[in-house]
Amino acid sequence: MEENDQEFLRALHEEKIRTQNERAELVTTKLAFITVLFGLSSVNLGIKIADICWLLYFVPLVAISYDLYIMSADSRIKRIGIFLGRHPVSMAGKAERAWEQFCTTYRDGLAPSANMFFSIIVTLGAAIFIHSQQTWTQGYMRLWFSVWLVASLAVIIALWMRHKVLVRNIGNYKPLKRERLPSR
Repeated sequence: MEENDQEFLRALHEEKIRTQNERAELVTTKLAFITVLFGLSSVNLGIKIADICWLLYFVPLVAISYDLYIMSADSRIKRIGIFLGRHPVSMAGKAERAWEQFCTTYRDGLAPSANMFFSIIVTLGAAIFIHSQQTWTQGYMRLWFSVWLVASLAVIIALWMRHKVLVRNIGNYKPLKRERLPSR
């Protein structure tokens, strides 16, 4: 193996670890941000909650934005792992290949599902709070609220389903069987 290949594979391992840390940080930040956003209702700022409850319309957008970053990091981690575990050029040891195969076979769907359920829960929580604060005197506000809620939930579920398909496709990766060129 060429020195450039060894350096590239070392960089891939480092990128995988860096991205795992990034994903964990994004999940923590998402939880903290949403908690603070909901916690504003319990703090007495001298402002009526009904006057600022429109901010809660942004809760699903924030959750979806974090979800996109989290899913992106997750798919990068999986791509690197599958490449290192299956590609002959990677020259991964038997233990690493066995570990990557084990991870692909017994994939953890709980974390992505938990992330999606959290986004749904905070969206529903925001909707309940908004609904309790509004007077709903105008029909178009009811329509706006309904469209906002249904669209938010649909996007969250669609992103989760798309991520599941992407991860499954990454797991189906098979390197091309080409003859190795002789080393120079």
